[in-house]
Amino acid sequence: MSEGEDPHKMKARLNKIGPGFCLAKWTQLTLNLQNGTAHSCHHPPVHKIDIDQLKHNPSALHNTEHKKIRRKQMLDGERPSECDYCWRVEDADAAALSDRHIKSAFSWSADQFATIANSDSTVNYQPSYVEVSFSHACNFKCMYCSPSISTSWMKDVKQHGAFPTTDRYNNLEWIEKTGKMPIPQREHNPYVAAFWRWWPDLYRGLHTFRITGGEPLMSKDTFRLMQSILDEPNPNKNLLLGINSNFVVEPKLFDRFLSLAQQLLDSGKIRKLEIYTSAEAHGDQAEYIRNGLDYGVFIDNVKRVCKQFANRDDFTLTFMCTYNVLSVATFPAFIDDLVAVRSQYGLHCMYIDIPYVRYPEMMDIKVLPESLLHLLYRSISSLQSHVSNGLMHNSEVAKLERIVEYYKSTIKDDQTVHRNNLKAYCVELDRRRGTDFGTVYPQLKEWYDTL
Repeated sequence: MSEGEDPHKMKARLNKIGPGFCLAKWTQLTLNLQNGTAHSCHHPPVHKIDIDQLKHNPSALHNTEHKKIRRKQMLDGERPSECDYCWRVEDADAAALSDRHIKSAFSWSADQFATIANSDSTVNYQPSYVEVSFSHACNFKCMYCSPSISTSWMKDVKQHGAFPTTDRYNNLEWIEKTGKMPIPQREHNPYVAAFWRWWPDLYRGLHTFRITGGEPLMSKDTFRLMQSILDEPNPNKNLLLGINSNFVVEPKLFDRFLSLAQQLLDSGKIRKLEIYTSAEAHGDQAEYIRNGLDYGVFIDNVKRVCKQFANRDDFTLTFMCTYNVLSVATFPAFIDDLVAVRSQYGLHCMYIDIPYVRYPEMMDIKVLPESLLHLLYRSISSLQSHVSNGLMHNSEVAKLERIVEYYKSTIKDDQTVHRNNLKAYCVELDRRRGTDFGTVYPQLKEWYDTL
């Protein structure tokens, strides 16, 4: 497989087929086995998988009737409405690159252009890039998460009820109504069963396979998959395996995970291992956002992973810093901790990505008042200082700078509802947990008290 294609060239090739043609509809799959939903890339809403089709065709986890209809639209020169994220980008600026162009240009898509362009939309197609959530088992209750993705949140909401906010992401009736209610762990899951029937065929053509959650290390299927690759006599050595973890699970689970990871790399049965973890604040503020986190254990395990794998070319540790309104106060201190690890193990030991929360909207950075914008600029200055000392990349700083530009574009928007939701949410969190927002966030207390 090649490393991919220039997105500008891919844009021209795609448009020759049609203005809505996107290879990701064939090559990419995001699969939520805990509730039987799927989509291609991350932008369209998930849709329900027809469980009856799985009985005779487990690849219907990907090749759903929903997708086949959209594939036909694309081949016929139409733009499916569910892909409006890309259409908005392209319509706003004809010269812009959307994710349609970028995802199609990746090596796991680009090499299949001719086959897909000449394909029959009714034919089943094997994806090359797959993300799978086996279960919603999780020991965390992150503020921007939901019962549909975390068993800990499910237990909390069942015990205490939904939060008094106008959005419904933690409302069980709404989760049920929208088809996102997960199957309880101890019950038979027909979607997981179908996956394992499909796996031998799927595995052969995979470029990238990533396990998400929940917390993947709390799912037996994560370890089953790692072991199945180890036991494979004719391995797919081109496979990039990615696994998410919060890094604060039972020590025996973390030990088992690192042992299998070491065996996979040493065996040469995968091309590369990528481990993903998440945090976006420091100390007690990080623990407030990500309830269940022990910040000291988290940093210790980061050091442990870097010590074990940092010198390998076939390994990457990536931080998904899910930046939100409660990150601004201590984000520099958090980055300082990561930079300290880099100073010990090298700049290459980890990659820092900085996506930002868009939903729930009460956690969006746009909720921050202008009077506190200096905290965001302070974060940028802090990151820039680490570029100067050779411990950060300019590209990492640019991730945060784009958040500033996004914030500026929202300044005139009325944030009253979202700010009121944040206050109501935190008041109820403090009641349930015995915490105090003002004590944890002294930098935000004056503003918070006015809400």
